[in-house]
Amino acid sequence: MDKADLVSKQKYIFGSLFVLSNKLQVVMDRQLSQYDMTAKQWFLTAVIEEFFSTPPTLTELAEAMGSTHQNVKQIALKLQKKDFVEIIKDDKDRRVTRVRLTKENDAFWKNRSEETSNFFQEFFQDLGEEETGIMLSCLDKLYEGLLTIETKLD
Repeated sequence: MDKADLVSKQKYIFGSLFVLSNKLQVVMDRQLSQYDMTAKQWFLTAVIEEFFSTPPTLTELAEAMGSTHQNVKQIALKLQKKDFVEIIKDDKDRRVTRVRLTKENDAFWKNRSEETSNFFQEFFQDLGEEETGIMLSCLDKLYEGLLTIETKLD
C-alpha cells in the first residue's frame, strides 16, 4: 500500500469514528427514549458500574467518560432527579463530590438485562472473536495516540 492510499484509509477511519459515534448515540437515544433515558445517561451509569468499585468523584467519572466535569455533573443531576444516582459529599473531604448508583438504578437495569444483552449481540453480530480482539487492540492504540496529542496541547 502506498502512502497516499494509507492516508486516504486513515482519513476514512477517522471520519467513520465520528459517524459511528453519532449514529450510535442516535440509535441508543431512540431505543432508550421509552424509559426517559439518553445514551449519555446510560453511559454514565455503565461507566460507574463497570470501572469503579466505590462511588467515583465527578472528576474521576469525567476522566473515565472522556468528558468535562461540568458535562458529567449535568448528566448526573438529571439522573439524580430520576433516582438513578445520588450525588453525595465524600465522608473524609466534604469538598469532594461523588456519584453513587442507587438501588432503583440496579433494579431498572436488572429488569432490562436481556434487552441490553440482545442489543450488544446484534451490534457485534458480524464480528468474530478474533476481529473483536483486533478492534479492541486498535481502539486502545488510537486512544493512546489521542492522549499523546492531548498532552502536547496542554
